[in-house]
Amino acid sequence: MYEQMKSEADKIWNARSNSIHPIISVGISASSVSVGAGRTLARIQEEVQQKYSEVIVEEVGDIGFSWADPVVHITMPGTPQITYGNISEDIVEQFLADILVDSNLRSDLSLGVAGGGEFKGINPLENQPWMIHQKRIIMENYGYTIPQNLSHYISNGGMEALDKALNSMTPEEVIEEVKNSDLRGRGGALFPTGVKWSFMQNAPEGDKYLAINAEEGDPGAFTDVSIIENDPYKLLEGMLIASYAMGCNKSFIHVRAEYQLAVERLTEAVKSLEEHNLVGDNILGSGFSHEIEVDATGHAYICGEETALMESLEGKRGAPRPRPPFPAGYGIFGRPTNINNVKTISYVPTVIKIGHKEFKNIGAESASGTALLSLSGHINRRGVAEIPVGLNLSTVIDDIGGGSSDINGIKALQCGGPLGGIMSSEEMNMPTDFQGMSLKGSPLGSGGIMVVSNSSCIVSLVKNIAEFNEDESCGKCFPCRKGTTHIVQILKNIVEGYGNQSDLSKLNDIGESMVAGSLCGLGQLAPGVLKNALKYFSEEFNEHIDEKKCAAGVCGKLA
Repeated sequence: MYEQMKSEADKIWNARSNSIHPIISVGISASSVSVGAGRTLARIQEEVQQKYSEVIVEEVGDIGFSWADPVVHITMPGTPQITYGNISEDIVEQFLADILVDSNLRSDLSLGVAGGGEFKGINPLENQPWMIHQKRIIMENYGYTIPQNLSHYISNGGMEALDKALNSMTPEEVIEEVKNSDLRGRGGALFPTGVKWSFMQNAPEGDKYLAINAEEGDPGAFTDVSIIENDPYKLLEGMLIASYAMGCNKSFIHVRAEYQLAVERLTEAVKSLEEHNLVGDNILGSGFSHEIEVDATGHAYICGEETALMESLEGKRGAPRPRPPFPAGYGIFGRPTNINNVKTISYVPTVIKIGHKEFKNIGAESASGTALLSLSGHINRRGVAEIPVGLNLSTVIDDIGGGSSDINGIKALQCGGPLGGIMSSEEMNMPTDFQGMSLKGSPLGSGGIMVVSNSSCIVSLVKNIAEFNEDESCGKCFPCRKGTTHIVQILKNIVEGYGNQSDLSKLNDIGESMVAGSLCGLGQLAPGVLKNALKYFSEEFNEHIDEKKCAAGVCGKLA
């Protein structure tokens, strides 16, 4: 059955690859649309309709280069695909005329040639500074396929792992393969994935569920949504393999409704799987049956916590549950449930396809595989990157990210979102490693790295993060509800010139109480950024308190 699907998909892909007509592909994502990619696509379609009737125009996924959006790929018959950056709607007419009429490849706008090899003076995309250090596993299809097109996915190796798992492996063998791969959770906790799945093996008979946490509410984090927007089938294939291994008969994907494009593409992809008997009864003739439900929910940062997510999926207010009982014993609607991050599950097809030994060869001893990163803040090349775990952090910032966008240089890195931490730029010469960065007080978490320039005020930044945590606290437990409020008030006093040295000890005491007494990770982790800011940048706090001065000139009365 899979072989027939693959044969049909290859015909469609090969017809596209061997087209006698030029193909223009525009990368469309929420990120690219925000800087005009939708208008660029519309302008290209208009030009093609009026002047170049035989040219094919496609809407593909975003390659991850937010700094270069709108990104356009052009493939002329018999030539490799060339990727171009910053193609705004106002230059489309001349850009198309140069390439399609005058055969001027516009090397000044090109980012590189896909697939390796130089072409007429344009260097390979894979050899560019922002790509040469990357190892794209999850992102392998980004920008090259139509995200909702199942044929594109299958022809590029998709569903091969699912077929292998269902027809050549027992559920126990799948779990053992994932265990041996040392794949760890990419939501931030780094718990061994295979071990987590094994908790479901002794669950009682009846309904068992897999829930995917696609809440991703961290400011500066956008890797999960990038997967759903640009390659939803990677996630869905991983879900089917995981559900087969754990004996789950239904999956839920908890995703923010505000991620409209992600929800649309994901919903369309699930429908396509149903139409091709890849979701539903007797998948690929294996006897395994499974249902997938996409739940677009309202904005609530707290629903990134697994028990609050379950409450939300049941139609209740998102608030954490006490534990025990744990989800594997009592989860959604009281049934055994396994909750995984989008990135974690998206690695599963690769683990099954290439095997645990080869997967473990990628990455570091503390965590195999790659890390998907969201690069933002004062950095020249913002966007999504995928690196082998352990790549030097300075290489990530300077080569992939292009260094500071501020002439004053980099002061700090704020990693892991508002529940993460902060480190001085002097600590950047270290591996991008989950455990190592945690020891420095700035855990990588789900992959968000925000670059903070020397023009910024750390005290003001910490206050803004504390305000976010205060707003997003569900208020269910006293330590978090009152602790976040007190931290914000003390920091406000400091930035307004009313602080004193006793405030610093108060902040420390409040943080310790929150860590010890909060019900969930929000309260337990919220003091992290503050704690490490006081460790690395105590002089800025003292300057605000003792000298009533903000060197960056951003703190109101102290400026």
